[in-house]
Amino acid sequence: MMFPPGDKYGVAFNVERERIGIAVLPDHWLTNDKLSETKMWYPANRPDSGSFRSSKIVVVKDGSIVYDGDTYLRIVGDKYEKLTIGYRYNDTVGWEYKYYNPLIGTEENNVTKHSTDSILNNWGLKYK
Repeated sequence: MMFPPGDKYGVAFNVERERIGIAVLPDHWLTNDKLSETKMWYPANRPDSGSFRSSKIVVVKDGSIVYDGDTYLRIVGDKYEKLTIGYRYNDTVGWEYKYYNPLIGTEENNVTKHSTDSILNNWGLKYK
């Protein structure tokens, strides 16, 4: 199945993202996902170290958006941490926050919004 006509959930969806409080999709980000209901965008020149927003993923089912998420990375040497902030459209909770650090576990852990804000602050970043 082709991704929604006219990239309905790409940059054109940023007004709705702003309304909900989701990080917008920069208009200069790229995607290689052409024929999928799951689409990932990323900056053309992604850094290989430091703290940065590394990608946005959008999942569409039956023509409607069901998930919009952003991944942030902190890379220092050969070590990294990952933070994912996502919004589920078909869920009463809506927001989800996941943190991954291979030094403390083998899988992503759910964290609170407060913890997410603290992690981003420690990395010198802000959501959005």
